[in-house]
Amino acid sequence: MGAALARIRDNQSLRRVAARLDRRFPWPLLYRGDRLECPCCGGRFRGFRPRAGRPDARCPGCNSFERHRVLWMWMGDRAGVFEERLDVLHIAPEAVFESRMRALPNLSYTGGDLFPTGEQVRVDLTDIPFDAGTFDLVICNHVLDEIPDDRLALREIHRVLRPGGRLVTQTAVHLERESTFEDPSLSPEERRRVFHTADDVRIYGRDFLDRLAEPGFDVTRIDYVAELDPATVERHALAEQGGLANGSDIYVAVKNAV
Repeated sequence: MGAALARIRDNQSLRRVAARLDRRFPWPLLYRGDRLECPCCGGRFRGFRPRAGRPDARCPGCNSFERHRVLWMWMGDRAGVFEERLDVLHIAPEAVFESRMRALPNLSYTGGDLFPTGEQVRVDLTDIPFDAGTFDLVICNHVLDEIPDDRLALREIHRVLRPGGRLVTQTAVHLERESTFEDPSLSPEERRRVFHTADDVRIYGRDFLDRLAEPGFDVTRIDYVAELDPATVERHALAEQGGLANGSDIYVAVKNAV
């Protein structure tokens, strides 16, 4: 476990250094224009930056990907996150969201990470350091597939939510697979080959919904992009086109009131 944590910490450190260097480049000037609009930062550009073989994937202004823009629009349009008074725990907060959500006056916002920075607190998802029923909303995106015991993590999330509280997650689910694939015996090199990253420990299949439901959640999968008109999808570059997909579907797991 110690070696695994060290590897995750090192990978996160490298990603943060790369992100700092990337932010210094004047991407907004290079992409100035008006063809696309980012709903996260409001920036308008002639195009977005490519990512993992996907054109128009990454906003030159705030670095949002398709899934970030989808979730931000859904939280504002359908989930009441920007209006309701909510106690929020955000796991491994995405930079594009964290400062914006901290600034919302209706939210009591806590950012948690295994290796926290800034105002974040240390949170191990398998042993969350908060009392039962502390939060109304837990946001946990692209993290569960990196947790060796994701079922324990889901039980902990269920514990810290109030009755009627929600877990919102975007996770790469391979809908063509019936069952989740996981093999804890794989080496980091084998994981990189199988999962395209050394951090992931599983590939979720359609049974992801069943796994989410196990602690006592009512689960819904939302394809928000399919609910929007094509002009909106195109204007905000919400659809993942080609390349390696991140997973934009939104899974909402509601803790039973009883």
